[in-house]
Amino acid sequence: MLAGATQLDLAYRFDRFLSIGGNRIDVTPHQIEAAHEILTSHDHRYLIADEVGLGKTIEAGIVIEELIARGRADRILIVTPASLKMQWQAEMQDKFDQDYVIYDRDYVDSIRRGLSDENVWEHDDRIITSIDFAKRDDMLEPLQNTDWDIAVFDESHHLTARRGNDGQKQTTDRYKVGEAVSPNTDGLLFLTGTPHKGKPDQFYFMVDLLEEYRFEDEDDISPAKLDDLMIRRLKSNPNMAHSDGTPMFPEKEIDTLSVGFTDAEEQLYQDITDYLKNYYRLGEDQESQAAGFSMVIYQKRLVSSIRAIQCSLEKRLEALQKGGHNDLSPVVQSLLDQYQQKPETLTEAQRQKIEEELQELSADQDPEQRQKEIAVVEELIDKARAIDVDSKAGKLRDSIETLLERDPDEKILVFTEYTDTLEYLRDEILSDFDVAQIHGGLGQRVRREQVEKFRNDASIMLATDAAREGINLQFAHIMVNYDLPWNPIRIDQRMGRLHRYGQDQKVNIYNLFVQDTRESEILQRLVTKIDQIEEDLGMSSDVLGMVLDGSEMDLQDRIMDAVAHDESGEQVVEDIDQIIEERKEAVKRVQEDFLIEDQFGESELEEVQKLIQDSRNEQVGQSAVKRVLELFFQEFDGTVRPEDVESTDGQVYHIETPSVIEVDNDAVESSYPRATFSQTAAQNNQHLEFMSVNHPLVKSITDYCLDGDWIDGKTAVEVLDNQSHDCGIRCNFRLGYETADGSDETEEFVSIFVSEDGEVYDEPPETDGFLPPETAESHSKVKAIADRVPSLVERARDEAQRRVEQMAEEAEAENAEAVAIKREHAERYFDNAIETWESRLETYREDSERGKDMAVSIRRAQSELEDLREQRKQEFEALREEESVLPKTPELINATITVGDQ
Repeated sequence: MLAGATQLDLAYRFDRFLSIGGNRIDVTPHQIEAAHEILTSHDHRYLIADEVGLGKTIEAGIVIEELIARGRADRILIVTPASLKMQWQAEMQDKFDQDYVIYDRDYVDSIRRGLSDENVWEHDDRIITSIDFAKRDDMLEPLQNTDWDIAVFDESHHLTARRGNDGQKQTTDRYKVGEAVSPNTDGLLFLTGTPHKGKPDQFYFMVDLLEEYRFEDEDDISPAKLDDLMIRRLKSNPNMAHSDGTPMFPEKEIDTLSVGFTDAEEQLYQDITDYLKNYYRLGEDQESQAAGFSMVIYQKRLVSSIRAIQCSLEKRLEALQKGGHNDLSPVVQSLLDQYQQKPETLTEAQRQKIEEELQELSADQDPEQRQKEIAVVEELIDKARAIDVDSKAGKLRDSIETLLERDPDEKILVFTEYTDTLEYLRDEILSDFDVAQIHGGLGQRVRREQVEKFRNDASIMLATDAAREGINLQFAHIMVNYDLPWNPIRIDQRMGRLHRYGQDQKVNIYNLFVQDTRESEILQRLVTKIDQIEEDLGMSSDVLGMVLDGSEMDLQDRIMDAVAHDESGEQVVEDIDQIIEERKEAVKRVQEDFLIEDQFGESELEEVQKLIQDSRNEQVGQSAVKRVLELFFQEFDGTVRPEDVESTDGQVYHIETPSVIEVDNDAVESSYPRATFSQTAAQNNQHLEFMSVNHPLVKSITDYCLDGDWIDGKTAVEVLDNQSHDCGIRCNFRLGYETADGSDETEEFVSIFVSEDGEVYDEPPETDGFLPPETAESHSKVKAIADRVPSLVERARDEAQRRVEQMAEEAEAENAEAVAIKREHAERYFDNAIETWESRLETYREDSERGKDMAVSIRRAQSELEDLREQRKQEFEALREEESVLPKTPELINATITVGDQ
């Protein structure tokens, strides 16, 4: 048991990649390759710019887990868009068994009530927060004075700074969060699938946060200089394949389901559109941005479903009858610019709150005008109520029935933008189907339950865009867009729920379009361009957002202008086509001339496959974890027993924790009704407790065995499996080595077998259990070997010393390669920084000679140069120490006498 506990303890200090087997993820070669490059870099500061769907979250999680395992990361900060913070918390818990606290207003206020002058960011060590919360004044100031071991910025392209007309940097509040964190963290990871949208200044300022002196300005950036700062792989890479050679990302096919209005629907559509035109124009005349927004929402809900627009009109009628108002709450006012410019960064709950208030707004009206509008709205509501089932809903039901007749086990994801439409489809159109649902009104726990319902039971999932917030549904491959958002990024995000890593079937996407409406004509044309854009750019995700997001055109405004001013849909389509072609060429030039190319080639694939195999060979397996727990429970009062053996193939266990472990340990539960030691079982069922080397119970048992006097490590007697093998003694050692600076320590569990005549064997013999104490006492060989134990142990110590010295030599040779990479990075960093300040100093001196007062600037430049040269000296001294590897004195854990059974 002591030997087993030692092996588990050393797993954290020796395994090349603990991430390969110690968590719920099925890592891929490209993810391991990215993590390995970052972990062997000088400072763990990288831009991970893999295409959407390639698992950047997992790559960052692997880096964090490996740094934790090596004792190099305690304080960790993850900054995300507000819509993704729950996803990150769930991913880190589910995939890596790591607990993170989400910092939001409620949590921070509760902390501050119990603190005096303590920095709130130092209250917890593992934190997830949204960038829009971190940028607030009361959070940003203490953040500037907080140290981290590693920080991660997801969707880092939101760290926006621009170069103004005067050439000076203009920063946004979000960028200031990056400025606050960057100088105070050792490791820094930026994650984005769209690193560059054709605006070199914005890209330069983003990467400048990673390494300040790498580039002089945006014109200095080149693929060669980005090589060891940026990682980028595309789905189209032929090496993105499974081990059997099948593509990691199957193709996707987009089709149209065309629907024609009935006469009643056509009349209602025209009447509501005319009504909206009048009040949209009134909002324009009064320069009311909010009133314009409200009309856009009505038009979108009209195209979504009759029920959605009916609900909106009923709410508007109620507001008008109460006198109407044109004021928004302070919260909505603060989010309005974000709603217009970056709506994809809002949570579904925020978007719904904004749109609910906007729908109740009315332009400034006198009582007579208001009464006229009330009469119009009442008439429109009556016409809407007269339509029980709209044509779109009928088409959807027919299509679903056809798909399920073809394959009753099929899974169909139906997206709509509005909860009112979702409820209409759920309660009236598909009420006889087993339906799962996700919308903004559901909490994270319920959403997970609904995903599991869709996975295991329901054939249909109805979802609003709340399902774009980090919910992955690649076990389904059919998606129906009941309506399309007027935002190209959201269209991309919807498709990304299915077309991502883990999908093993062709993804079929069906878009419901209403014939002869401007909105449908424009959006249909836009979606049909996706395949061609993907082919031209060599990418297969987020292409609409990448192409249109960098343009000056707002798709939503353009569509609404066309509706309000009777502009033909064809004219808008022509404008969009022209913009797409222009922006596509700009993005293509950036891809070819500016960003690094996809670097994951055949040689990288072969190298990382060897690394993975080496890690698996040297890894402590799950069988070892199970064995230690079983031995420990036999010694104490715990229980581990199989559950549902027939239905779970013996992979699920009920575990009762020994009371000695429960004491003073809040992280460990008293029992685990459904636990597993199988990584595969844990990956397939998120509800199982995964007993890996990372689990708190396993760690607690390991610590208990090693830290106390409970396990005395007395010599036991093992029985040889092969009776003809020499008898002798097995000595279990901790063999380790460390760098001269003490920054990196590696230890291994090594068994050394010495025969009774002093011969050392390369491998210990196989054994078959232990002799009972009473049998061992009377065994003739046991007594003979026991008399020679001191000399045999000494022989084993000599062999252990020889082996650890050899290990240190090999490690030093291997370490030299990694240190050489770090030295190259450091040289480039300091050379660039010193050259930059020398150039500035020269300029300041020239200005001084021309009569300018440059004394302060000259002193600052001289001080910066002095500091940089001292930092360079210290860094290279540290690298020399890091390169040198020193063996540690072998530590004997325990020993067993090994004899035949006679």
